Amino acid sequence: MNKKIGKFLTISLIVLTLLFPYTMVVEGEESTIASRISEISEVSVLHNSYFSEPNTTLFGINVTVEILNKEAENQTVTEISDYIPKVFINASLENQSLEFERLGYVHSTVMKYTYQPSITVEYSYVVFYINQTDLPYLPNGNYTLWRPINTAYQWLNTTKAEVLMTIITVTSGVLNITYPSFNYGPTDNVTFSSISSLVFLSLCLYPIIRFRRRRKPRIV
Repeated sequence: MNKKIGKFLTISLIVLTLLFPYTMVVEGEESTIASRISEISEVSVLHNSYFSEPNTTLFGINVTVEILNKEAENQTVTEISDYIPKVFINASLENQSLEFERLGYVHSTVMKYTYQPSITVEYSYVVFYINQTDLPYLPNGNYTLWRPINTAYQWLNTTKAEVLMTIITVTSGVLNITYPSFNYGPTDNVTFSSISSLVFLSLCLYPIIRFRRRRKPRIV
């Protein structure tokens, strides 16, 4: 029976190769939209601000955002809420007695944004507190900034999005900023000839069929 199966697969392979000499394309799952912080131009202590609170130091960061549309057509993204500012920040502080609080507000409304091919540039101003007075600069630690995108439920969006993180590392007032890089390539395509794919399929199927037949119980 195993010889008959082998002959059948061989004949099928030849017939399919002659009838369908095309290329089989396997598409990857790369994102079509990506966001990153491309520049932090200023980190400053804010004095006499409307947002000032007792026993805290208020900081502000000027941020440039890039949103990359990798496709050749416009891409529309549905967001379930509209955040101001659109850039988020979080901190892991060396002094664990310090507390961090980001300032902003959100409209709980569904918003649609359309991005043209290539890069769209945005500007944002991020404001946050540290619960200690008269700090001359950011406390030691790591500060992570990102621009959320495609926050809607999957059934509202078909566009795949990627959010890249920017890290500020602070040591005694010295800032070291690590910016992410875009992957500019479109959706990855892995191409196989029909012959190669069918040979691979046949090699996989044959031992599976043999294995199943060996496991089949005999009827006496």
